[in-house]
Amino acid sequence: MEDIPSNYIIQQIYSYCNRPIYKKASNVYNAECCVCNEGRSKGKKRRLFYYPKEHSLFCFNCNRHWKDIDWVKEVTNKSFLDIIRDIRSYNGEVDYTEINKPQTTEEKKLILDLPEESINLCNQKECDYYINQNNEASLVVKKALEYCTERRLFTAINRPKTLHISVKDFIHKNRLVIPFYDKGGKVEYYQTRTLNADEYPKYLCKGGDKCLFGMHNIDYDIPYLFLFEGPIDGMFVKNGLGMAGLNLTESQDNFVKRCIGMESIYVFDNDKNNKEVKDHIKRVIKSGKRVFIWPKEFKNFKDVNEICCKLQLDEFPWKYIVANTQQGIKALLNM
Repeated sequence: MEDIPSNYIIQQIYSYCNRPIYKKASNVYNAECCVCNEGRSKGKKRRLFYYPKEHSLFCFNCNRHWKDIDWVKEVTNKSFLDIIRDIRSYNGEVDYTEINKPQTTEEKKLILDLPEESINLCNQKECDYYINQNNEASLVVKKALEYCTERRLFTAINRPKTLHISVKDFIHKNRLVIPFYDKGGKVEYYQTRTLNADEYPKYLCKGGDKCLFGMHNIDYDIPYLFLFEGPIDGMFVKNGLGMAGLNLTESQDNFVKRCIGMESIYVFDNDKNNKEVKDHIKRVIKSGKRVFIWPKEFKNFKDVNEICCKLQLDEFPWKYIVANTQQGIKALLNM
């Protein structure tokens, strides 16, 4: 077989890798590795090198070496024949629009705010890299993927753009990381959840002024906002918002008030044996708020996520919540 045109490889580097650059003096192309995503040095270093003369690539972070054709197969998931067809139809020109493109504020914010060496569970290649390490990190990533799959977090209608797991962070190590994005798509806050039923604390949070989970994904054609205690339940309802607590913070409340023409409905967990929570719900109702009252058919379920897992649903219908919403004396009698 003839050598693969270097311009074709270069184009794949610009398409799949972050921050590619060309080092003219040594005729080497350098970028962030899209297989391991560079771990702790993500966004700071470029450890992937492409050597056109040798038709090979090497990453100094994951210590992987590829012939150019093998690298393309791995990062594109294309077959050998598909790649050959691509090459034959390739015009030989490289789109340089992404070269040396500076990171946006959103990209920097995402990198800076997440726990140390966060692994993107929505990136199959990044997960495969850690799984194949056959060490503690691989077990943690597998467990996190299994948890998210069982809880249907990868397919939920209102899921976040990414979910993460950190295997290094001192505080949030081995905990599922759920980012809270602001309206501009920046990570303003995150909540981490233990993957072990007997581990406490169950939830930890970090960030500045707590925003609402899901506020970046609001459909303004739906005239309701559904306020959940946590983000996981909010993932399964259109316009589901996670408070990460029982109460709205001042900034969260200000955001809700700015959504003019949209009515707020509180959807608390079905935790009837918790007197503290019951007393809180009564106070919310007495303050004039509308609250979802759990119907009899769901009396044995704790929350929306449990229902969706049991019924294999990726969306809990928001109209059902509205139909079972009450306020005032009627809500107090039926709660």
